[in-house]
Amino acid sequence: MDNARKQRIVEMFTKGGEDFHALICRLPQNVVMLTGYQPILGNTFCLVTVNADRDVELRLALPVDEQDFVPPGTAVEVKTYVEETLLYIDNTIEAVREPLAELIRSAGINENPVIGYEGIYSPVAAAYTQVGVPGPATLELLHQLFLGGYLRDVSTMLDELAAIKTEDEIEAIRRCEEVAHQGFNAARGAIHAGATEADVAAETCAALLRAGYATPGANNVLPYVHVMAGSRAALAYRAFNLISNNPIQYGDTVTVQMEVCINGYWAELTRSFFAGTISDEWRKAHEACVAAQDAALQSIRDGVPARAVDGTARSVMGKAGFGPAFKHGLGHGFGFQAINHAAAPVLHPASNAVLHSGMVHNMEPAVYLEGKGGIRLNDNVLVRNDGNEVLSKMIPRDLDWLVVQ
Repeated sequence: MDNARKQRIVEMFTKGGEDFHALICRLPQNVVMLTGYQPILGNTFCLVTVNADRDVELRLALPVDEQDFVPPGTAVEVKTYVEETLLYIDNTIEAVREPLAELIRSAGINENPVIGYEGIYSPVAAAYTQVGVPGPATLELLHQLFLGGYLRDVSTMLDELAAIKTEDEIEAIRRCEEVAHQGFNAARGAIHAGATEADVAAETCAALLRAGYATPGANNVLPYVHVMAGSRAALAYRAFNLISNNPIQYGDTVTVQMEVCINGYWAELTRSFFAGTISDEWRKAHEACVAAQDAALQSIRDGVPARAVDGTARSVMGKAGFGPAFKHGLGHGFGFQAINHAAAPVLHPASNAVLHSGMVHNMEPAVYLEGKGGIRLNDNVLVRNDGNEVLSKMIPRDLDWLVVQ
């Protein structure tokens, strides 16, 4: 954990004048934020305290199979547990009970403590086929271990903590952006009339895996690719995009969305390609998306209301004749998760968020025309005091690259 993240945790513990004695988290994205270590199974418990010297102390209880994934120096103490041997079968809650109790005693948490815990109203950033998440049994375990203590749901405070990224975390996101660039190059090479959406997704996913694991220090790479072409791309504004085996037709729009995760840090991007040619209508739509991005970038900086940035982009889309076709907000935060539409800062007409230096968010003006297709231009932006930085600027957005001959 870098010093900037430590300082923000100390501030969280004393926010509002009510001191916390400890914070305990299990959601994978929160463990990544607090420790820099990505839990694989979602069954890691992270106990956070601040000592008398106002230094953050981290203690971890985790499955024994994951202990090799914890970088040296991550925590002052690590306890492992086993859920199953050839002699018995247990479950996470019972197996972690004693190791976690030992960490609580070691941390010197006294009677009647105030303990911050996470509610679970947000998406979960999974790192494996399935992942454990907090539930009633986890909450009951905490009640039993912190006997006489007061458990306080600090989900909102954790969201605020996650919204501002440190420079080390931004560098981790940059690595994802570079890998995504390789993925889009592969997608471009795979798109042609007759290829299926699945063909394009397969080539893209393979490229992301190769580039991801070639990144120094990468030990867990998660590439997700969603390809929707032709009339199906008109539905890409929905909460999820799904691949089909439909063949791409000459002149189709081909929307390629990807989420790239390396060691628990995420980027989320989209480019829409054009198979062989582009119509005047789609050329005009693409120009509107580029202009909307450029206009938004003129206003993105510390202290600006997020809804104002959305309004700037939305005004450009409206003047170009595509207002009703831009069917979602301009963007949302990402980094410890890929797609959480409530992650700060939310750039949306109804948002009350304010941009602050260190926030990262996507910026995705789009045009969806029912029965015809859809395009989305999704880039990633870092807010700075005096402006912004486009983290995905290495990925072209010009038609010379997006129209695939």
